[in-house]
Amino acid sequence: MTEPQPDRSIRIEDSAVGSAIVSGDGNTIYVIQQSLEQRQPQPAADNPAIGPNPYKGLAAFKERDSDRYFGREAQVERLWQWFQTLVEQSTVPRVLPILGPSGCGKSSLARAGLIPELARRPLPGKEQMRVAVLVPGTHPVAALAGVLAKAVTQDSMPVTKTREFAAELRLQAETGDYDGLRRIANLMPQIQDSPLVILVDQFEEVYSLCKDVSERQAFIETLIHAAGDPTGNVSVVITLRSDFLGETQQHPVLNQILGSAGYNPVVQAMTPEELRRAIAEPAKQAGHPLDEATIDLLVKDTEGREGALPLLQFALTRMWDGLGQGNPRLTCTVRWAVWAVHWRGRLRRSMSV
Repeated sequence: MTEPQPDRSIRIEDSAVGSAIVSGDGNTIYVIQQSLEQRQPQPAADNPAIGPNPYKGLAAFKERDSDRYFGREAQVERLWQWFQTLVEQSTVPRVLPILGPSGCGKSSLARAGLIPELARRPLPGKEQMRVAVLVPGTHPVAALAGVLAKAVTQDSMPVTKTREFAAELRLQAETGDYDGLRRIANLMPQIQDSPLVILVDQFEEVYSLCKDVSERQAFIETLIHAAGDPTGNVSVVITLRSDFLGETQQHPVLNQILGSAGYNPVVQAMTPEELRRAIAEPAKQAGHPLDEATIDLLVKDTEGREGALPLLQFALTRMWDGLGQGNPRLTCTVRWAVWAVHWRGRLRRSMSV
């Protein structure tokens, strides 16, 4: 008899503090969000037959968008492999960096790619994991404390617990280590069976927005200390704009982690075939495939252009809206949007000379 194939389908179940990504096999990733995202009702198209818009516009893809996230399969696979390697090791900090220029898709790769993949294909012995997602903002320690408090209390507004955790995260042990995150995580219920992943999106805000040097230090060092604890209870994933790599020299351990990653942490530009999948598959899946000439045009105008992906998605969103209004000839709008990225990049480079 042949063994049954794993069921890699996933569904999203909302909770008071985030969501759960549940695979067909019952593997579960609990996502705890810094702030709950308001789900906007999908506006009805003028032509109901066209259905909901499968493109994302200028917004990043999130966990619930994984079913329409195409073109990055190879990079998601590489990230999964390297994350597995990190989690299985206890001798190095379990920090997975995702680097790249603005607009290259770092956040989408982490949230719509890696996290759902951990539900579809759990790491050995990690059928349940908790992922705490945060953006540092002006007060990264408070942001981390808030998402940890939600994970512990399952309360959407845990003000008192957030203050308590923020104070703990700022404390230094007698050794000088910022061990607050490790201490909090090790006391979380079922932490051995459901380890914690801290996903820090837009990590560059630690430098661009946080002006408190001591808070910046506490935040970075408590993450690295917890990620290096041999228990393996905490792992860290960060997305960071590559133009902020120089700032990390202020924190030598972090800088060494980024420089000595055992893989290439830079999000690579999409190949023509990957772009084709990202453009064509959402419409095909929605039952209204784009014609080959339009796809060819979009691939040609997007390939090799810095920061083109968000505007490409925006243009595709407008194209789909036009289909719903009985106006499929929006390739001029698409071409203008993609070329806008090209000229914006040239202007920025000329001003920086």
